[in-house]
Amino acid sequence: MTRNLSSQIWKRIRACRKLARLTQEQLAERADLSPHFLGFVERGKANPSLNSLVRIAAALGVQLGDLFHFPKEEGQEVKELLQEIHRLLKHRTPSEVQMVKHIVELLPPAKRT
Repeated sequence: MTRNLSSQIWKRIRACRKLARLTQEQLAERADLSPHFLGFVERGKANPSLNSLVRIAAALGVQLGDLFHFPKEEGQEVKELLQEIHRLLKHRTPSEVQMVKHIVELLPPAKRT
C-alpha cells in the first residue's frame, strides 16, 4: 500500500470509529482484532490486510468501499465549486452576472476554522 493511501485509510478508519462513538478497544473486539494491532493501524504503523479491512468495516457498520471514500481537501472543493459557478454564469448576461455578484456580497463574512 502506498504511504499516501495508507495514511488516508487509517485516518478514515479513525474518523468512522469516532463517528460510531467507539473506542479502539470496542472496535477491535467487534472486528475480532487485537486492540494493539488496531492502534497501530490508526497510527499508520501497520497496514491491515484486506480481510482485516473487511472486518473493520463490518464492525463499524459501513461498506468496505466507505473506508476508501476520502473527503476532498477544502481548497480543492472550493476550486471545483468556483469552476462550476463559472460554467453556469459563462453564458449569462452582464446584468445577471452583476445580480449574482450582489447576492454574494450580501453573504455574511466567512468564518474560518
